[in-house]
This record gives sequence, C-alpha cells and structure tokens, in this order.
Amino acid sequence: MDLLHPRYWYDRWQRLSLIGLLSLASSLALAAPPSVIKLGGSPESIGYVQDVLSEALVAAGYDMPIEPLLQPADFPMTRQELMLQRGEIKVLMLGRTAERDSRFLQVAVGMTDNLVNHRILFIPKGRQSRYDAVQTLEQFRRLGKVAAMGEAWGDRAIWELNGLPVETISGDWRRLYRMVESPAREVTYLPRGAHEMSREWQQHPELDVEQHLAFVYELDHILYVAPQEYELQQLLHEVLSKAQGSGLIRQLAASHFADVFQPPINLHQRRLILLRSELP
Repeated sequence: MDLLHPRYWYDRWQRLSLIGLLSLASSLALAAPPSVIKLGGSPESIGYVQDVLSEALVAAGYDMPIEPLLQPADFPMTRQELMLQRGEIKVLMLGRTAERDSRFLQVAVGMTDNLVNHRILFIPKGRQSRYDAVQTLEQFRRLGKVAAMGEAWGDRAIWELNGLPVETISGDWRRLYRMVESPAREVTYLPRGAHEMSREWQQHPELDVEQHLAFVYELDHILYVAPQEYELQQLLHEVLSKAQGSGLIRQLAASHFADVFQPPINLHQRRLILLRSELP
C-alpha cells in the first residue's frame, strides 16, 4: 500500500495501539498481587496468621482469599522455606534473621504483639529446683545448661549471641522433646514460645514446664513473602501497618493466645531474662 495513503497510517496506528494495550495489560498482570494468597506455616501458627491477614485485609478494604497449605506436623520448616523461595507458597510467618532477609521479601510488622518472643522452658522431670534461684542472665549461664533447638530456628542465633550453649538437629524438630527427656543426652531444656507452651504442656507430661523464668528478646515474628511477589509484599505491609496502628493485631493476639496468662504459663508473673538480639 502507498505510504502516503491514509489507510496505511490508520492500519499502522491500530496495530501499534493494540501492541501497546497488550503490553500494558501484560505489565499490569505481572505487577498485580496474586488473586489468592497461598499461606504456609506450622499447624500451630497457620490459623492465627490466616485470621490476622483476613481481618487486616478486610479492614483496609481488600477482598483477597487466603489458601492455607496445611502440611503434616513433622514437615520441616526448612522445606517450607524452600517452597517460599520457589514461590510454591507466597507467605510464611517466621522469626526474623539476616539470612532470611537476604532470601525473601519482608513485611516488617510484628505479627504477635511480641508474645512469640517470650520463651518458656521445657525441662526434665524433677529439675525445677535448679532454676529457682535464677534472677539474671549471668546466673542462668552459670548453670551450664544446653538448649535443644531445630537447625533453622531463629532463636539459635539469639542464644549464641548471648553466650548460651545450643545443640541443634535437622529434620523433624519434634525429636527434641525426647532428647530433653533422655538422661543420656547433653541437652537439658527446650525453649518454646509462650503461645506454643500454652498448648504443648498437656501434650508432653513426660516433661515439666519451668515455673519462674521467661526469656525475652526484641524480635517479633514477621511475614516473609516469596521473592517474586513484590506487589504482594507492598500490599501486606500497607494493611498490616494499619492493623498494628489500630490495635487490631494486639486484640487478635490477646484473644488467640489468652492461655499464656493462665497456669502453668502465667506469663505476667514470670521473671524476665532479657536477651540481646541483632536487628537484621
């Protein structure tokens, strides 16, 4: 067709416009957050995180379904982190570490109103008297006790930073209960979040709950987001910041974890042992 013919330029303009619209649509699709939030987590935490996300999204005016991907109780957290890195799950609540910050996107809003960073100890039966006189971190160090932890736990770096011995295992961390119970093992206690202990103490009558101490550090658990999901990370930061500012997270944490203030946890009555932590 003659380049001077008006029809030529009209057809060319239509083609370029169509290409531009398709390119814009493709860019928007890539930039938009996923239509469903695939949520990972332990069986103990996933329900709470789903509640917080659901209420925070609704309060901010968003309608986005959440799909919890339930795993067996013995499913290693290291595998869930790998799934997060691959984008097979989109969101996972974890203790914050510099290593995780380098692998995932962070939503730097505390998810539990600092309840998870209060640690209570499982100890072998009949050993309570060894802890009764402890008032300070230095006094606890002198006991020479060794903590049992999962290899990927964020607590590990905090314990080591504070000069507290740790023995870790890979794979199914639930073997730690048996390790603490066994007199043949060097490990002598298992630290658990106050919210976890409020459920687990009845499940493990072979162990005692230490009665007086709570180990506390500054880092609350946060949400980590798959590295491909920048728009989702931005959205969750927006809605969770609002939920924190409005008191919604505090309200949900107090309701969901109310048992931490009941026997045998009695969080409000314990002596606090403050641990240093390095903010990523």
